Amino acid sequence: MSHLDESIISGRIGELVADGRYGDALQLLEVSIQAGSDDAWMYGMRALLLLETGDTTGALHASATAVEQAPMAAFAHWTRGVVLLRASILPGAQRAAERAVALDPDEPDTHVLLARVYLQKSLWEQARMAIADADSHGADEEELLPLRAAIAAGRGLDVRAGDTWRVFAQRYPANALARTGNAWTLLESGDVKGAHSEFEQARVLDPTNAWALEGLVVTQTRLLPVHRRWLSAVWGRLMQRREETMLGIGAVLTSAGLTMLLQSGDIVLALLVTMCGAGLPMLDAWRTERVAK
Repeated sequence: MSHLDESIISGRIGELVADGRYGDALQLLEVSIQAGSDDAWMYGMRALLLLETGDTTGALHASATAVEQAPMAAFAHWTRGVVLLRASILPGAQRAAERAVALDPDEPDTHVLLARVYLQKSLWEQARMAIADADSHGADEEELLPLRAAIAAGRGLDVRAGDTWRVFAQRYPANALARTGNAWTLLESGDVKGAHSEFEQARVLDPTNAWALEGLVVTQTRLLPVHRRWLSAVWGRLMQRREETMLGIGAVLTSAGLTMLLQSGDIVLALLVTMCGAGLPMLDAWRTERVAK
């Protein structure tokens, strides 16, 4: 495969990735590799695309192949570090990130990756230094701000972390992560309505944002009136033990039916109550079976 062909395919892959079409990008990449491409970028990109499509095992194998194909390419080691970090294999991720930095110290992405690894290992000072290196080499502040906030929070500097999230959200209002982090800061300070609004905006910007969804659940519960919040909590606990609840209610109704039969002699009403009591557990068991199917 000629360098021109590889350049055209690389450009097309970049377009597909920008559109979020990771599966299509991966298919095109596989065709290119099978056609004989030996470009380190191709092998590293294959690992990243496998990671995006949920195939962590495949991504681990692909990133190892990328390093074997191009042991002196910083991108290959950076890719390996990204995959290992996602797989929570921190010692390997640190080695890969440090190797990427050594091979290309002027590339800000290698320093950002190393900072992320240090954050995961709670090495706050090393993370701060890696962020400073990334900043000095031109890293995007939009990428660095959440890392700065994470360092402050990890060191117990909650006020500084909150200030950083607020600045992040103000500078980049279209960034879902910024809005989410700011929302949690507002929630911790007691501004439930403000936090709820920020969580909603974050979900609009990124519907897959699980961190924002969790915050919405918390704020919606806290915004309920006290009596509704209490009822919601009670009902939630009952539904967690639904089978036992239904058996208990059924037993009470059955006992009530038998008591009515003995005391009032109203056979029809007593039978109805008894049948309801006996039928509740069976109805719940039937519903559970249907849901399971």
